[in-house]
Amino acid sequence: MTKSFPDFSKFDPVYDDISENTSIIELWKKQKAEELGSNISSASHIDALVSKERNITDAPANFFRRYPKPPAKMNLEEVTNADDGMFWSEDLLIPFEQFGKLSKKTLVVKRTTQMTSKGKIPSMYAMVVVGNGMGSAGYGEGKSFEASKAVVLATRQAIKSMQFFPRYDDRTIYHDIEHKFKATKMLLWARRPGFGCRVSPVVHEICECIGIQDLAGKIHGSRNPMNVIKAVFGALQTQRVPDDLAKARGMRLVDVYHTYYGNIKPTFVRK
Repeated sequence: MTKSFPDFSKFDPVYDDISENTSIIELWKKQKAEELGSNISSASHIDALVSKERNITDAPANFFRRYPKPPAKMNLEEVTNADDGMFWSEDLLIPFEQFGKLSKKTLVVKRTTQMTSKGKIPSMYAMVVVGNGMGSAGYGEGKSFEASKAVVLATRQAIKSMQFFPRYDDRTIYHDIEHKFKATKMLLWARRPGFGCRVSPVVHEICECIGIQDLAGKIHGSRNPMNVIKAVFGALQTQRVPDDLAKARGMRLVDVYHTYYGNIKPTFVRK
């Protein structure tokens, strides 16, 4: 006897086409009605029999809240940003509601040349950082014959590569970080509330996209913007959250700052 699995395609377009599967389910109901003949008590009885035999389950209560459906029949003008020509589509893997709230920083735009046997082929290269200001950000690279198209390609890749970075108190990193990417050595230090982001301009733009407000940093070695961007994202990925450390060691975790000083607002006195 073969094991039947739940048919999520009834309500989830990721598994299959909704209209196609709906027609198949209606065909199963029609066949079941013909099989029962005059023994049919009600339409709901047929639905229950088909659902039980074909193992068709309803969507969980929080399914559409966690996986919202894309808006149906939208014009290109509605999903296109008039400022940069960026448009929303399903392959960006984010809901349409969050697409308009993203902040974009074009950090690198330069001209490149490919040497071939027939001569030089010029093109434009762009590197973009995208974030929502609440801990999620990503970077992307794009290449095209026009700078505007390269920026759009880089932006789409940045949105697809967005990931979440934990922040302490939603303002800074959890601990000091030392990370090396090729010839770039990145040093990041957590700072008190109101300290600000005292880092290089490229790192400052990344912090704005992520939502980091208090941070100090230093760059040793290569200060190439492309290497610096990749070094910052690599450094933030190496963070160790205290909750994970406490679970690994089997110990109880208490935030001293929030427990003893949570109700005290920091005051800054300028002399």
